Amino acid sequence: NENKLDLNANITGSARVNSFDIDMTLEFVSGSGPWGDGEPDGFSFNLGDPASLNSNEEFGVSTGLAIQVIPFDWSGDKLAIVWNGVELNSVSIGNASSLPPSAFTIDIDPSGNVTTSFGPYSVSATIPSGEWTSTSQDGWDFVLAGRTGGNSGEAFVDDVNVSANVVCFADGTKIDTPTGRVAVDELSVGDAVMTQDNGVQPVRWIARKTIQRRELDVNPKLRPLVILADALGPGYPKVDLKISRQHRVLIRSRIAERMFGKREILVPAVKLLGLSGVFVDTAVQSVTYVHFICDRHEIVFANGLPSETLLLGGEAEKTIGPDAIDEISAIFPDLKNMECLTTPARYIPNHAKLDKFIARHKTNNKPILADASV
Repeated sequence: NENKLDLNANITGSARVNSFDIDMTLEFVSGSGPWGDGEPDGFSFNLGDPASLNSNEEFGVSTGLAIQVIPFDWSGDKLAIVWNGVELNSVSIGNASSLPPSAFTIDIDPSGNVTTSFGPYSVSATIPSGEWTSTSQDGWDFVLAGRTGGNSGEAFVDDVNVSANVVCFADGTKIDTPTGRVAVDELSVGDAVMTQDNGVQPVRWIARKTIQRRELDVNPKLRPLVILADALGPGYPKVDLKISRQHRVLIRSRIAERMFGKREILVPAVKLLGLSGVFVDTAVQSVTYVHFICDRHEIVFANGLPSETLLLGGEAEKTIGPDAIDEISAIFPDLKNMECLTTPARYIPNHAKLDKFIARHKTNNKPILADASV
């Protein structure tokens, strides 16, 4: 049996996906059948031309990106990254049916660096020769596909999450400035804000976007997250904070240092949802998001919580649109490709490892944002 699901991105013309993060739960279940070892033939996650999908759907599209998870021994028993029908890299996954329901993640950055993981297995590759940025995506879509064939095993997919990187503060958030805390929606270009690394810095660009209830209902991922006062540690934040799902906040802990080699890291707020005091605001009727830029990517203080300013690149540029990029380019004419605005102020770990990081904090019952002296 062959099955596929289009996610209806329906990319047309010059539109394109620059980067994305996918996570879902994937399970393989074996069963008796006339052929093979009873495992399903496999599963693929694709961003490409649906018309090029292989008749053996676990092999994915031949035009675009295919991530293959193939547990059946005859077909490779592997987790593989494939671009335009050519395998870039793979890793053996052993007996996938012996695994419990496991996280399946895919991350691709604006340069075409791909990392995917399934349970304990992971593999990375880079799409060659700049093809990720130069290839037209006209007619492409996200497609999940799989096949049971004669092996009679089954694959189950649940909790599919495609991240859209809207990176903003919600209106009413108080930002530390040299004269006290000021609501982010009251800031203007030229106003000074306090930063963790570089002291007082001017706001160089700012933008606002209001999302009404109808759009929030259609796309629930646009709803803000709430981080309750003290949820990440004493005084972090000082009062309840609302931010977008992909807005990164500063985390400081010994566990981060052990796992990533960095005491301080930046983590998207959505990855904190497993913690007590962090949840989606399902009651909000509308939200106004505000994002701003200083002379570089900075750590500012939002309701007392160290949080990032807008980091350009990939989905952030797609979110704010070409007119905003032209405006920013005019403000920063001396920046070659605006590299100062695309270099993060702290290390940003791969999403695949963050779930384990959060789980370790919950197990150890340690604050996720400790004071610098701790």
